Amino acid sequence: MILSKGARSTIQFTQRAYIHSRSGSQRYGKGALGTLSLLGAASAMTLAALYHNSPALNEAVNNDDKQRFMQTKLHFTAIDPSDNRPFEILSQKAINAIMRSGEVAYKFAQPIKNVSGVYVNSLRSNDPIEDHYSVDTIGSTKLIAGVYDGHIGPQCSILIKRKIPIYVAQHLEKLPMSKSIEKVMGALSSAFEELDYHIQQRFIDIFPKDISKLSAADIRSAVTSRPDQVETRRIIEEAIHGSCASVAYVDGDDVYTANTGDSRSVVVSVDKDGKWHGRRLVDEQTPARPAWRKFMESQHPASETNGLIKRNRIFGLIAVGGDIAAFGDIMYKVPVEYQTAVLPNIPADIYRRFARYHHRIIANYRTPPYLYSKPIVTHHKLEENDRFIVVASDGLWWYTGKEDEHSPDGDQAVADIMSKWKDDDSDELPNPSTHLMKHAFILRRRYDLPDSVPFDESVEISKLLTKQPSRGFRDDITIVVIQLGKEGKTITDPGRYGEIIEGQEVDVKCPKLYNPSKKSWW
Repeated sequence: MILSKGARSTIQFTQRAYIHSRSGSQRYGKGALGTLSLLGAASAMTLAALYHNSPALNEAVNNDDKQRFMQTKLHFTAIDPSDNRPFEILSQKAINAIMRSGEVAYKFAQPIKNVSGVYVNSLRSNDPIEDHYSVDTIGSTKLIAGVYDGHIGPQCSILIKRKIPIYVAQHLEKLPMSKSIEKVMGALSSAFEELDYHIQQRFIDIFPKDISKLSAADIRSAVTSRPDQVETRRIIEEAIHGSCASVAYVDGDDVYTANTGDSRSVVVSVDKDGKWHGRRLVDEQTPARPAWRKFMESQHPASETNGLIKRNRIFGLIAVGGDIAAFGDIMYKVPVEYQTAVLPNIPADIYRRFARYHHRIIANYRTPPYLYSKPIVTHHKLEENDRFIVVASDGLWWYTGKEDEHSPDGDQAVADIMSKWKDDDSDELPNPSTHLMKHAFILRRRYDLPDSVPFDESVEISKLLTKQPSRGFRDDITIVVIQLGKEGKTITDPGRYGEIIEGQEVDVKCPKLYNPSKKSWW
């Protein structure tokens, strides 16, 4: 057998990635930069063994590019010595195609002052994805955009993305025309708290009021006897699952940000000397902050201090939270008696999602709630040199922070990356959210690798995109980039920035989730 001219190729690899046959028995070039020349019939058979037809490549790359890979056999399976997991080395075009698969660009019926464009990208790691986002207008000329990072499952973050814009708009509508900055900030905070209260109250109302007199069978019957079982399951899942939220509200020259959990909003600006700067608009709600720990300890008796925060997590389990925390996660908010009487008797498949650690909650649960939904809210007056507002889940910030996802240098890293984005035909990634995501990947890998190790961008990004299961080293990533400047840029090319979506005005008349009684159930 004679290799075709296209298959007479040379594959280079570094000590970070070396060739691996499907049988797992062949490895080459360990410890040094190597070159493998694949010639002749035997080598052709080796190539056939090495080549792995990637589903991601099939879906993401056009036929011409795929055909080129099939002819040259440059797409192969390799092993990363750092964790011994195989990955697929992709072409630059394949990498870009996969990373662009979640791109969206928004256009609006009316110009939004100071907003030139809104761009989004989302890359899944969880299956199904737990990150979600929203981009809407309030009163047609104000922008509200948010990122919602779910945990345990996606149901709560899906609900939040639909309802937060509505609740915020309804609370803003109550304000007088001459509203102060403080009033607007209060409206955002109240909207977050009310929505979470409604999520909790719907769950509580499934069950009889005096649960102390009920058996486990009675509790299960309270669920199964409801006429709409689909809705009942949804209510339970939305309360059990949790979600962080980071929301930016742009009203003319004023930007308000509200945050629960560990997502983040950053403003990127350039000074008169041409230097770019990234500044966090609102702090994360995370146990990594000393102020958060101090607040949590102040909310509970001293007798609980030793078990309250472990490894910077509530009870050693959940890492979101703060003097405020997250939506849902009702197992950290219910009255004490619900821990043993109600939660173990919800539908078994839902309970199993947190059953493995529920006993650790029960062991420490004394004076709830341990999570809150009141956000940190801040105000920023836009300046002439502000260029972008970036709202993103913690999946992005892990790649930009040199030490960890909470490092303040991650904010500046975003500014440095965005300074290199060009909104013209010279940029291979015209959507700025994709540009940011890809270069954050590269930055993280450069942080991780010693200078002595040769660095290959395609190899390193291929690891992040193709290793399975990906959740062990990469979270869902969702990025919303608000481009500031002259409002009303017209987007006409659907292929340039991704799918084009018409931004919708929030319907303030949409009913709330729940019409609660005046008395809280806590």
